[in-house]
Amino acid sequence: MTAQPTAWMIRNDGAVIPIVAHIYADRNEPDELLALAHFLWEHDPNSRGIVREFLDRWSFETLGKSLPSRTFVRDEAICAAQAYLAAKPYRICPETFSEIIADSALLLRRRGRGEYIGRQRIDGRDMIDTLNQRFLRVRYGGRYNTVLGCGDMYFRVSSLGFDWFPITRAFVTQRAESIATVTIVRDLESTGCEKYYADLAGHAYRKMPITDFLAGSGRTTVLTCRTTPQETPGWDLSSRIAETLLSGGSVRELRRIRANCGRVRDALEKCRCVEEDNLIEGEDDRDETRRSPD
Repeated sequence: MTAQPTAWMIRNDGAVIPIVAHIYADRNEPDELLALAHFLWEHDPNSRGIVREFLDRWSFETLGKSLPSRTFVRDEAICAAQAYLAAKPYRICPETFSEIIADSALLLRRRGRGEYIGRQRIDGRDMIDTLNQRFLRVRYGGRYNTVLGCGDMYFRVSSLGFDWFPITRAFVTQRAESIATVTIVRDLESTGCEKYYADLAGHAYRKMPITDFLAGSGRTTVLTCRTTPQETPGWDLSSRIAETLLSGGSVRELRRIRANCGRVRDALEKCRCVEEDNLIEGEDDRDETRRSPD
C-alpha cells in the first residue's frame, strides 16, 4: 500500500508537488544548489533559464579539471557529472540530470575553443529567490515533522507580495475530511521572520479550526495594484514592483526594471517590512522537537 504524502511544495499557479523533505538551499553550499537546480528544472519550467545559467558556472568550476580532452566532448561532460554525483555519500539528484548539466555547459564549450575564461562564482541567489517566491512549503501533521494522529495543516510562506490565500483554501478544501486546524506562518528558515498571517477580521491563522478557516476570507499580502497614476514620488516604481509580485513574478524580474538598483532594493525592503509588520506575533506552540528544516 502506497503511503499518502504528508509534505508538499505548492507552486504559485496552484500545482501541487508531493515531496519527502522541503526544499531549501544555502548560497554557499554548491551541492544544495545543484539539488535545487534539479528541483526547479523538473517542477518550474519558467525558471529553466536561471537554472541553465547556474549549471553553466557550476560545470565550469566543478567539472572543468576532470575532463580529459582539451576540446569540449559532451559525453565526457556527462560522465564527469555522473561520477561527481555517484561519489557523494548522499543523493543530490538523479544521474540522468547529468545530460542537462552537459547541455548547459556553455563556458566549457568556449574554453574548448581556446578562449580564456577566468574563475566563475557559483552563485545560486536567483534560484533561491525563485524558489522562495514561487513555492509554498506545506506539511500535514506538524510544522516540521509529521506526527501520527495530528490533524494540523501548516503552510510556511517565504514569498513577498503574493496572495496565497486562494491556493491554500483550494488545497484545504480538497483535503477537508482529514484536517482539524490550519496554520499559515512566515517561514523562519528562509525569511528570518516567524509571525502568523491573519484573516480579514484579524484572527490569526494559528491552529485555526478548519470550519472557521473555510468560512472566512483572507490575504497573505498587503500589497495592492493601483491603476490610477499618483503624484507621490516613486509611485511608478512601487506600483511596478507590486504588480510584478502580485502576479507571481520573481525578484530577478524586478532587477530588470529600468531604475537604479538601489531604489529597487530599498523599495523591496520597504515592502518586506510593511508585509511583516502586519503579521501577528505568536508563542511557540509546536508539539514536536525542533530540528533542521525539511
